[in-house]
Amino acid sequence: MHGLVFDPRPARLALAGAVSRVRPSRSLSAPGPLSLRELADPVPPGPGWLTLRPLHAGVCGSDITQATLQADWDNPLSGLISFPHVMGHEIVARVLGAGAGFEAGEVVVVNPWLGCLPRGLAPCPACAAGRLPLCRHTGEPIPGIEGSGIHTGNIRGLPGGMGTRMVAHASQLHRLPAGLDPRAGVLADPLAVGLHAAEQALAGPDPDGAGPGRPADRTVAVLGAGTVGLAVTAGLRCLGVRSVTTSCAWPYQPALVGALGARAVGARPAAVLSAVAGSEGARMVRPWRGLPWLIGGGGADAVVDAVGSAATLELALAIVRPGGTVVRVGVGRARRAQATLAYFKEVSMVGSNGYRVQDLERSLAMLASGEAPWPSWLTHRFPLREWRRAFRTAAEPQRHGAVKVSLDIAPASPPASGRPAEVAP
Repeated sequence: MHGLVFDPRPARLALAGAVSRVRPSRSLSAPGPLSLRELADPVPPGPGWLTLRPLHAGVCGSDITQATLQADWDNPLSGLISFPHVMGHEIVARVLGAGAGFEAGEVVVVNPWLGCLPRGLAPCPACAAGRLPLCRHTGEPIPGIEGSGIHTGNIRGLPGGMGTRMVAHASQLHRLPAGLDPRAGVLADPLAVGLHAAEQALAGPDPDGAGPGRPADRTVAVLGAGTVGLAVTAGLRCLGVRSVTTSCAWPYQPALVGALGARAVGARPAAVLSAVAGSEGARMVRPWRGLPWLIGGGGADAVVDAVGSAATLELALAIVRPGGTVVRVGVGRARRAQATLAYFKEVSMVGSNGYRVQDLERSLAMLASGEAPWPSWLTHRFPLREWRRAFRTAAEPQRHGAVKVSLDIAPASPPASGRPAEVAP
């Protein structure tokens, strides 16, 4: 098999690390920790495991952070990952051999999260509820697999979807809905991430009462209109929220937000503050230094931060209502953030990690129904051999008008409509 391997040995990090400090995307052109290699085919480690041929793999923001060496060196999650590993966790694949209830040739989306079942264990309470990212055995070794990790795509002995072969446990596989183009499947994972974050936003208390309130009556702001921000926006609309405001950093994003029935605003703090204050009748407070912020009866009931920077955290706290909820789904580098308003407004701060199994099934249904307009989100596709172009495009979306970038792993097959498949823009 061939696989896109991340190998962080010091000799590979030195040059790429120096280049990434100047311009992160340029590090992809230098000899560095990421390379396409020939590897031995993986072998199913036990009953319930199947061999798959990946067809398509999405390039996630976390993949870009890792590949361009922009992650914090003291990130605590590094203790749950093993190297070197074949990357890729947004995966559409074809089953190569029948078994465990699947037929050879079936096309599936792979849930990368590894809970109790792949370890041969009875489900813990989190896994029983479909919340695999919170499995109490996360990071523990998997029998027959070398290394350990959080999910497929960051474990030494369990190749991810950016390779020509992989193995997965049957509990990870979800059949593609009838008639859905396999290319759309790479969006199932990020859409499920967004749907889960939307659910987290609506689960918080109503600032005006004790209960969570009806979705239709809630006002929610989404910071960021990349893949996850659009997925959160689509999830909120699917869950019945009528008032959704999403901030957009690039000129091509407002049309994508508008197509979901949400209001698009500019990403500058002044634009977001003005939009939320104007619609909710909040009062603006101007401190000696730093961001203005909203007080009084106005502001958003919930804010979903789909960027994850210190700046967007401060903005989320500035625009949320007293007693409201801020959900953090974006992953950014650690920076100092002015968080005084979290205590002053008694804000509920909620993390959103991955998704429930049910969210992935619902995201597939949204893609099949058109509730998530995937053709306008899947903007760029490249063959595996052009992985550098794919990663550079995803690393600089504003230059390319990119939303979701994917790699075509296996030779393309005609989509369900019979139209010829694209290779790359």
